[in-house]
Amino acid sequence: MVLTENSRFVKCLVSCVISVAFIMHLQSGSMIIQDVMQMAANARFRAKSAHLPSPIHILGPKVFRRRLQFPLKWRHYDLMPEAILLQNNGSTVILTTSTPYLRPEISGGELEGRYKFVEATFKWGLDRSEHCIDSHTFSLEMQALHRCPKKRGPFEYLTISYLFMLMPFANGPLQQISDNLRSIKRPESTIELPPFDLQRLMQPFTGGYYTYQGTYDNGDISMPTIWIVNSQIFGVSPQQMSQFRSLCRHDCSRISTNARQLQPLGDRCVQYHP
Repeated sequence: MVLTENSRFVKCLVSCVISVAFIMHLQSGSMIIQDVMQMAANARFRAKSAHLPSPIHILGPKVFRRRLQFPLKWRHYDLMPEAILLQNNGSTVILTTSTPYLRPEISGGELEGRYKFVEATFKWGLDRSEHCIDSHTFSLEMQALHRCPKKRGPFEYLTISYLFMLMPFANGPLQQISDNLRSIKRPESTIELPPFDLQRLMQPFTGGYYTYQGTYDNGDISMPTIWIVNSQIFGVSPQQMSQFRSLCRHDCSRISTNARQLQPLGDRCVQYHP
């Protein structure tokens, strides 16, 4: 009887070990499949991005004017988030928020869905930021990335661009960013800012903007996106610009410029919505 019970126990133990090994094998196989699928998705993103390079030079004579039936709609940008984080990732400044309930979102115009705020990055340079309009260059560009959870592919992401040119006076809403850059001078450093509503920094507009398909890049990731470039130009002071240029890369050099080079438009169409 004892030998029989021991035999059953051993058989049960062996069966359990085989089952666990089988489950672990399945999980391992599933993880491998997920990794392969992710690699394939990344490859598709890179291939798509290669055909949609940004930034571009927007030329008025080549822009298609189109008046839309519905204006852009901004929701929840006036609400106070729980927290605002500012990070230097070694390439740019990234602003993110903690808003667990009503996240800022934009819809309307020609957008087929509601795009929720993800992050805002800043691009600057010695002679220009990124996008140019009719040969006019700018010192700073704020790019606000949004995502529509119901979309996939090149229309999943939307980026709104705000352009700044040098002025003798400081930009008030931007001051809450520039004054805290000294705390994230080193790469991979982060600071939490006193909460403020994004509407102060990203002023809503309903018309007067350009749209085209391009690529968003924050130094860590690059992805296809719909671009909305606001034609209203804002001011930034030389002192504020010096605070951006004082940030450091991973090699400890100053980020004097992080603007990408202008790219050819190709067969893409730029639309202007008055």
